[in-house]
Amino acid sequence: MQSADFAENVDVLLALARSQRCALMCAEVVLWRCHRSLIADALSLRGVRVENITGPRGRKPHVLTSFAYVEGLKVTYPAIDLPQGQVPT
Repeated sequence: MQSADFAENVDVLLALARSQRCALMCAEVVLWRCHRSLIADALSLRGVRVENITGPRGRKPHVLTSFAYVEGLKVTYPAIDLPQGQVPT
């Protein structure tokens, strides 16, 4: 997420989103295990309203990952130690 390629492609996505509604999708059901949450964090930092699709009729606003470290428009995720079986929020 710190590369020039990532920043360039976020800009491409933002340009696309200015002209039409966009959805990023993948087969991972659990958001915190998916790359979508990383992209949603990056977009949120740029002032984009991001919603997570939670079901056929469900949506909820994206909330920045709780352990994200933000510097300007860059976000990193420090290593965290969790008890076995616990998931990040």
